[in-house]
Amino acid sequence: MTTPDKAYFLSGTIEHIDITGTDVVPLVESMRRMAFTARDLARAADIYDRMLGDRDCGIILCLAGSLISAGLKKVFAEMIRSRMVDAVVSTGANIVDQDFFEALGFRHYIAEDRLKAGLDDGTLRELHIDRIYDTLIDEDDLRVCDETTRQIADALETRPYSSREFIREMGVYLERHGCKTTDSIVYEAFKADVPIFCPAFSDCSAGFGLVAHQHARGDAPRVSIDSAKDFYELTQLRSSFARRDSYPQGFSERFQSSSLFLPSKAYLTQGHHT
Repeated sequence: MTTPDKAYFLSGTIEHIDITGTDVVPLVESMRRMAFTARDLARAADIYDRMLGDRDCGIILCLAGSLISAGLKKVFAEMIRSRMVDAVVSTGANIVDQDFFEALGFRHYIAEDRLKAGLDDGTLRELHIDRIYDTLIDEDDLRVCDETTRQIADALETRPYSSREFIREMGVYLERHGCKTTDSIVYEAFKADVPIFCPAFSDCSAGFGLVAHQHARGDAPRVSIDSAKDFYELTQLRSSFARRDSYPQGFSERFQSSSLFLPSKAYLTQGHHT
């Protein structure tokens, strides 16, 4: 039996759902008289609707899990484009390995159901294919993403950066070199001046690029990521909101919520949404 090649595995692409082409309001409204998480979803929609209507309420979008590779990129890009969020706190994987990765022109692919068991991971590794449960990406493409983050770091002034500052420079890169997709969280946030924070920024594809940058510099001055600066900037952002309610659940949510308890001066404006 002939072993499938790389092209065989990387054939069907993940297609992002277009929330603007579907009216989900009646569906969510009908969930009010259901139970469990269905009713919770309807209540959450009510809360978010009130947040959007309250100009004193700051809205921080928290992203955890492989949401972009799962096909939700258009949803979050549209939220930023429509000024429905004031800031984003996310895992590095969603922002770099998945969103910025696609903005460079690369794609995520649908894995066959049998691949989810992991029995073919050895074959995938030999073909330079990475598996995210039931999604596949080309490792060679991901290394281009790594190299791009190194190039961004190489071009910057050598000093410590918050993840927000570095991700904005990623948006600058897309502005200069062209965004290869119609929807990108990084690019839309750059254009709308919406800050993105990744509290564990080095724990993603960007980490490899930053390591390559620092290794090449040796003992010379170099770019680094300052996690304390991240926390400080987010604290200033949170204190700029007149209303600061929070419902922490995952890592990203806990990170943004804990900033409530640190005193600081506000340096960012109130929410963008109107």
